[in-house]
Amino acid sequence: MDIPRRDPAALTGNGHPNGTINGKDDDDEDEEPTIPVTLVGPQPLAYEAQALLKQIISSKTSKSTQRVRDIPVHILPFIVVRRALFLSAAQGGTVSLALNSDAREITASGDREAVVTIVESIKQTIETFKTSLTSVTLSLPKKQHRLLIGPDADAVMAKSNCAVVVGNGDESGNEVTVWGRSSDLPAGLGAALSQANSRHIHEIILPGPILLSKQLATYLSRIQYAKTVKDRHPAVDIYLPSPDATSPSLSVDLVGPEADVGVVVKEFSKLLDYLTGGTKEIDVDWLLHRVIIGKNGKK
Repeated sequence: MDIPRRDPAALTGNGHPNGTINGKDDDDEDEEPTIPVTLVGPQPLAYEAQALLKQIISSKTSKSTQRVRDIPVHILPFIVVRRALFLSAAQGGTVSLALNSDAREITASGDREAVVTIVESIKQTIETFKTSLTSVTLSLPKKQHRLLIGPDADAVMAKSNCAVVVGNGDESGNEVTVWGRSSDLPAGLGAALSQANSRHIHEIILPGPILLSKQLATYLSRIQYAKTVKDRHPAVDIYLPSPDATSPSLSVDLVGPEADVGVVVKEFSKLLDYLTGGTKEIDVDWLLHRVIIGKNGKK
């Protein structure tokens, strides 16, 4: 009997085929090479083994994984909210959908025919949105952009059927773009503005020069200060700067009800007074790096 050859290059770490909807699928089995396998033994047992192998092969080849890659950033939110609609296209087939937001990629895994149907549905929906969506740009203070990403962006979509897209946090400019159908854009603008003003934001500039600011940012990150604040004040979110940021100054944003934020501002100001002059960078021989990282680094 012949068994389809397993191509290691087409497998992911979990052993499932890694397909793509761009070009030819990895799962395309046209003219797939096979490997002859000979079963040796008593005839009844050989036939039984052959039937068992065919059953295993059938179950394996009935599954498929395909990916929809490079979904335009302004279209991705409209695709994500239609997850249930896409799954309904499986018509009884078992399929799971996974989202990789950073890569703007959706993975469909499950019964082969259902996966093909769902992937095609997603592709057609993307093409439709490429021609049906329009946009409006508004200018908002950079700190308010925090209230238009993640769950907050989902809230705008739920209220208005519009997606809000903000630039990278390291980019200059205050522009925010609202995408939607022309008839939905007025509601989208209103929902975006309402969400951007839904909570109080207080910005605290870390003391300089920039070397000191980065030391303070590193310390706050290492002691998990954001978690400490959240445990003490659940209504307040704190956003710490990256020590690797290239901006001339670093700031900490506190977001939440104004009264709660005011309490955290006082606590944080006291901490900064305590830390100012209390940090220093030292050189450590690279042979000792292993000693001071890991468990020892937490002490």
